[in-house]
Amino acid sequence: MKTQRLCKILALALWVWISAPAQAHVGSPTVFFQGLAGSYPVRVTIRPPGVVPGLAQIQIIVSSGEATKVTVRPVRWDVGVKGSPAPDTAVLVPGETNMYAAQLWLMESGAFSVFVEVTGRRGEGVAIVPLNSIAVQRLVMTRGMVVMFLVAGSFVAILLISVVGAAVRDARLPPGETPSPVRRRWGWCARGITAVLIAGGSYLGNAWWDNVDKDYRLNRLYRPEGIQTKLNTDSGGHRQLVLSFSQESRIDSTPLAVDHGHLMHLFLIREPDGGVFAHLHPTRAQQTDTNESVFTLRLPALPAGNYKLYADITRESGLTQTLTNNLSIPASAAGAETSGQQADTDDAVLIGTPEVLSSVSMPIGLHLAPAFSDDLRVNEETNLVFYLTTADGAAAPLQPYLGMYGHLMIENSDGTVFNHLHPLGSVSMVSQRLFAERERAGFLANKPLDQFCTAALPQLSFPYAFPKAGVYRLWLQTKVAGQILTGAFTMTVK
Repeated sequence: MKTQRLCKILALALWVWISAPAQAHVGSPTVFFQGLAGSYPVRVTIRPPGVVPGLAQIQIIVSSGEATKVTVRPVRWDVGVKGSPAPDTAVLVPGETNMYAAQLWLMESGAFSVFVEVTGRRGEGVAIVPLNSIAVQRLVMTRGMVVMFLVAGSFVAILLISVVGAAVRDARLPPGETPSPVRRRWGWCARGITAVLIAGGSYLGNAWWDNVDKDYRLNRLYRPEGIQTKLNTDSGGHRQLVLSFSQESRIDSTPLAVDHGHLMHLFLIREPDGGVFAHLHPTRAQQTDTNESVFTLRLPALPAGNYKLYADITRESGLTQTLTNNLSIPASAAGAETSGQQADTDDAVLIGTPEVLSSVSMPIGLHLAPAFSDDLRVNEETNLVFYLTTADGAAAPLQPYLGMYGHLMIENSDGTVFNHLHPLGSVSMVSQRLFAERERAGFLANKPLDQFCTAALPQLSFPYAFPKAGVYRLWLQTKVAGQILTGAFTMTVK
């Protein structure tokens, strides 16, 4: 262990350069966006670093193939474009005609957006792609690196001791003269003093490294923030869920922002089969503690069982978070309310085990069919496409639900991955809007911007790449004729 800790000092320069792929969405760090940069259809994929500072890997596909220049710029929420570095030019990937790649340093933690600027025959256009810059990893040296740095460090130390000893012993001797016993003793004394200085420097360097590592672990390394749950019964005999969490996050203490008309989007999934899915919207209770946010919700009639709880919130900085916990609904409480009536018109509950990918019948005579391969691999980018049709095969007339024509929730069966997607990707619409509003009077004054909501198309398409292998459950939600529709599927990623 002491040897390994000494080697950390020699690895400092290397650490800054290493980055690896969790942030608002649970276990799914890659950011996806498909939309418009002015009049250019673009698809942007950002793989944020696991450490901060770190390099984000960015890929941009300009579908029209008419771009002559693509630039990317990281913009932190509280400094804007004026306080941000100059944009970097994305490089055309060899052998491709419309795919560009770039790397961006994210130097600080917090809410960022990558401003993607496209120039070409259609003029200029900008797409705003929000992302969270947070440190989620503590990198560890491998055994091979330990051996390599130990050998290199030992060689340098021995060489330095030998050089100092030889310099003290022989530096002032005329050519050809043999060192006297006194000079030899001085040489050995110099070697001893140099060895002590090297050992002392290594000790102090190791202590400094440990302090840096401790500060990183305690203050900079992001840990998923939980949410406290409590089940009560109100005066009318209805079940009430009380949710509380700290208002001041370690990386962001800005107030909550309204996203799709709500401050919180709550998802309850019964474990282990996923046989119950609920998309609910708690309301904020009267605040008694300024450092704590409390939300309440009248629970609909949910079957008894153990549920995984995911709460999506967005802050005014643009930072998005998913708070998690487990919730147990006992059998006695499960039967307390039988009306099944939701407290909010945007709430929706589906009771039924997800089906293997295939066409399923929906209410009001509709059919929902997945149109993508079930043979997907880890980190393989794809579009998860669904078709919602009427009984005669015509495209169903979709209506916006919570500001979008479709929502896709994805959960790994072990609960380590949860993602809430829209047709424009995994980005938050309200984060886009907040960044745009801060730049409207300046940088974006004369530049067209994506309308934030995709058009009502015959198909619902969601860009994604599954981050790990396993069994996944997918819930698609949309709205037709004023009715919220939910379809549930299951698939295996290899």
